[in-house]
Amino acid sequence: SFLYKIGAALYRLYQSVVTDAPDLDRKLAPLPPPIPPEIQAALEGRYGAATRPTGDGYASMMLSSAIPVRSNGQVVGAVLVSQSTLRILRALGMVRLAIFKIFLGSVAVAAVLSLLLSATIARPLRRLRDEANDLLDRRGRLRGRFRGSDKADEIGDLARALERLTARLEEHQRSLEAFAADVSHELKNPLASIRAGTEMLAEVEDPEDRRRFLSLVERETARMERLLTGVREVTQIDARLEAEEAAPVDVAGLAREVIEGVGRRADKGVKIALQAPSHPLPVRASAERLTQVFENLLDNALSFSPANGHVLLTLAPDSGAVLLRVEDDGPGIPETHLARVFDRFFSYRPDEPHARNGHNGLGLAIVKAIVEGYGGMVTAGNRPEGGARFEVRLPLYPPTTGSIKTYS
Repeated sequence: SFLYKIGAALYRLYQSVVTDAPDLDRKLAPLPPPIPPEIQAALEGRYGAATRPTGDGYASMMLSSAIPVRSNGQVVGAVLVSQSTLRILRALGMVRLAIFKIFLGSVAVAAVLSLLLSATIARPLRRLRDEANDLLDRRGRLRGRFRGSDKADEIGDLARALERLTARLEEHQRSLEAFAADVSHELKNPLASIRAGTEMLAEVEDPEDRRRFLSLVERETARMERLLTGVREVTQIDARLEAEEAAPVDVAGLAREVIEGVGRRADKGVKIALQAPSHPLPVRASAERLTQVFENLLDNALSFSPANGHVLLTLAPDSGAVLLRVEDDGPGIPETHLARVFDRFFSYRPDEPHARNGHNGLGLAIVKAIVEGYGGMVTAGNRPEGGARFEVRLPLYPPTTGSIKTYS
C-alpha cells in the first residue's frame, strides 16, 4: 500500500544513517543451478532438502523437501514438496503496517496534546512571565499587577493567588507611602515650632520671654523624641512581630500584673477594675507585646476618664477566643471618628488645647498592629450609658499542647 511504501522509505532513510540496521526487504537472486540439489539427492536415493530465495523480487524463501520414488528396489523418480514464505512475509508486512499506523496515530495524539499544552499551560505561563517582568519599574516600585484568570485549573489558581499578592503589595506600598507622609507631617510641626522659638530667642532680651521660648523648644523637642520613639516601635512591630518568639501566656494573670503597674500612675482618682475568670486564659503570643496592648488601651481609657472615674477591664472566653474589653466613662468616641481611631498619628481631644504635646496618636495603632499580627481583631465603639469601649479578640491557645506562663 501507499502507506507501507511511506514507512519503507522512512526505514530506508533510517538505514542510510544507521549502518548496522537489518535489511528487512532485501531482494535475493534467483536460483542459479538447473537441477536443484534436493532433487538430485532424491534421484540418488536419499532425502533431499533445501532453502533458497524464490527470486520473485521479494525477501521470501522457498522451503523444499524431496524423497525418492522406488519401484522394484530402484529409484524411478522423486517427489518434491515446496512451500514459500511469502504468506508469512505478507503477515509481517501487515504487522509492520499496523505498527506504523499506531506510530502515526501516536504522533498525531502527541501533536494534539502539544497544542493543548501550549493553549492551557505554556501560553498562560508566558503571560504570567510577561506580567512578572512588567510588575516593577526601574526604581522597584509597583507599576503593574497580575490580572488573574477565570480558568479552574492549577494555572488559574496560581494567577488568582498572584493577583491577590499584588493587591496586598499595592496596599502595603500605599500604607508605607501614607506612613512616610504622616511622619513627615508630624515632624514638620514641632520642627517649625523649634525653628521659630530659636529665632525668637536670638531677638528677645526679656528674661521671661526667653524662658518662655526656651520652654517651647524643650517641649517640642520632647514631642519629637516621643514621635520618633513611637515611629520606631510601630516599624519594629510590623517588621519583627512574626520573628519574635511566642509562648502560651495566661492573659488573665498578665492583666492583673499590668493593672497593678498602671494603677500606680493613674491620676485624677480614676479606679481600674478587673473582671476575669479564675481559670487561665492562654494565648500564644509574646508577653511583652501583650503588655503593650493592655497598657496602651488602659492609658487611653485613663486619659479620657473624668476625675474619680472608673475603667473596667473584662476578660472572658468567647467562641474559641479570648475577649478583652476595656470600658471607660469618658465622653466616648464621635461616630465620625470611629473608623479612624486606629490610624497612625490620629488623636482627637477637643477638650485639651495642648493634647498633641502629650499624645502622638500611635498607641491604638500599635494595639491594632500587635493584635492583628497574632491573628486577632480589635474594634472600637461606645457604651450605651456613655463612654468608650474597645474590644480585642485573640485566639485561645490549647492548654494541653504546652506549658502556660502564668502571673500572680
